[in-house]
Amino acid sequence: MTNYTYISSVDYINNLTFDYVETYSFQRGSDYEENLKVIKSEYNRLKVRKERRNNLTEREQLRFSELESLLSFMLLINDKGQFHPSSKKTSSFQNGNAIVEQLINILKTEVRNIPMWMCAPIYRDAIVFYNQAAEIVSTLHVCLSCEYMVTKEFHHVNGDNEMYKLLKTFFIDIGHDVEDATKFLLK
Repeated sequence: MTNYTYISSVDYINNLTFDYVETYSFQRGSDYEENLKVIKSEYNRLKVRKERRNNLTEREQLRFSELESLLSFMLLINDKGQFHPSSKKTSSFQNGNAIVEQLINILKTEVRNIPMWMCAPIYRDAIVFYNQAAEIVSTLHVCLSCEYMVTKEFHHVNGDNEMYKLLKTFFIDIGHDVEDATKFLLK
């Protein structure tokens, strides 16, 4: 049985102790999309053969498993501690820096109206919080399209819809190539 947890963005950031953050952009761009098409095509060919004839060679079976793993890799860091192959670190900031203070204030936006889009989130932006020993304390994955956040699978962070507008502006300002950059921005 899967245990789902929910925490507000306010409680999340108030209970987080960290020394610095890194921001990452992933699962976006034309190169990523083209590579994804190739991977899906190869995966589907092998899957059909496996299901219909079950005659994959040992090498093909290894490749099938590798492709399956790549296609299910939806968060920034997998359970083996590996960063998503498409991830790009965009910035790094020490706690106490004005930009980190801005991020903290954004996450402290009172949660009054939780967005409820009917789409599956695709996390393309993430914030990794580290301690002084350079160990990951937490990772916040953000889908700006669905306005949804998780720390890890089944561990949801609820934020206010206004917070997502502020977060989108924050990511744009620090160099993330956010899709629909003008959509939902505060004026």
